[in-house]
Amino acid sequence: MNWNMSRPASGLVVFGLITLCMGQEPRPAVRVTIHDEKATVVEPVLPIDPTQRIQYQPAGNLNIQIRDAMNRTLHLSHYTILQVDGQFVFPGNGGQFEVNNGPLPKTAGGKPRKGFMSIWKINDLRITMTAEVVPTRPAKNGAKRLMNSVLVRYQVENKGKQAHKVGLRPYFDTYIIDNDGALFAAPNFPKKILDGIELKDKQLPDYVQVLQRPNLANPGFVAHLTLNLGGGIEKPNRVILTRHGAFKDQWNMQVTQAMGDSAMAVYWDPKEIKAGGKREMGYAYGEGIAYGPASEGNFNVILGGSFEPGKVFTVAAMVTDAAPGQSLTLELPDSMERVEGKRVQPVAASSDDQAQTMVLWKARVLRLGEFPIRIRSNTGVTLTKVVSISDAENGK
Repeated sequence: MNWNMSRPASGLVVFGLITLCMGQEPRPAVRVTIHDEKATVVEPVLPIDPTQRIQYQPAGNLNIQIRDAMNRTLHLSHYTILQVDGQFVFPGNGGQFEVNNGPLPKTAGGKPRKGFMSIWKINDLRITMTAEVVPTRPAKNGAKRLMNSVLVRYQVENKGKQAHKVGLRPYFDTYIIDNDGALFAAPNFPKKILDGIELKDKQLPDYVQVLQRPNLANPGFVAHLTLNLGGGIEKPNRVILTRHGAFKDQWNMQVTQAMGDSAMAVYWDPKEIKAGGKREMGYAYGEGIAYGPASEGNFNVILGGSFEPGKVFTVAAMVTDAAPGQSLTLELPDSMERVEGKRVQPVAASSDDQAQTMVLWKARVLRLGEFPIRIRSNTGVTLTKVVSISDAENGK
């Protein structure tokens, strides 16, 4: 078997089976080639309550103020600093803004988005910051997802001819509702209040909780800083939970107890961006735990078996981190028929031990030709494989 790998613009990896040897024949009865169409993304149909339950306000210079649905404080000062080739760079200090707190472009389906964007250029670098209200994980299975977090993304593009080493650090002076010394918790520390700690490597969780009260049984309001968004958005290297103003220098923070005035710093440590390259970073902050775009319910398609007319082949969709209520639909052309597996199948939930789940169909080729095989997810993504089947002897 020969395998071909291609990566569509969406970032999803799709595998295609190119040739098959049939039995013990010295050459295949049919010649098969497969290529991938660009993934199509439309509006997801997962249940979402569209009511906005988080507030945001542009704060200038790639910064943002985030408050809860009742306009209560979730943090005080927030600002972003970059490190470029060993130098500290504050957005807005030099350079120029192409866009300053402008509207977000509409979705692929033409719907407006809630949020804003800024684009700042300095020397060879073009930094795009977007802030968007996004749905979060449901509180329980079957519940609607709430629009109660703000996804903040930073895309750093190197427009020059030389590589640059670039890092990013957003800083929060935390304040939850009425507590300037709000402390922290994380899922990998299930029985511990966190106060004065650096989380990195295996200790870096997918999210950090900021508690109105330092009581795991009765924490009051809980804000979530989502760190692992997937979908091509780079997870930070480390997070420091510390005291407001505990700086070593403009970039580095001391790890110390909050003592009534807490803060957190999120680090994407400096990394080389080659000429023409880019780096995508981001976090989400709000009441719920957020997902990144295209990170939830991604799937790959694997074809196998025999494509000789009358024989059976398999269509397998490997789904990563299945979305709540996700289902997949197989669409076959008239030249193929489904022989096993319902046309629409639910995707089993991922488990802690197994991030991927498989949905499987079996089908039969009826005649030679070139035909599309499509799998549609109700998360809004469609993957298509175009299969060309011809006679191996004369290519027809």
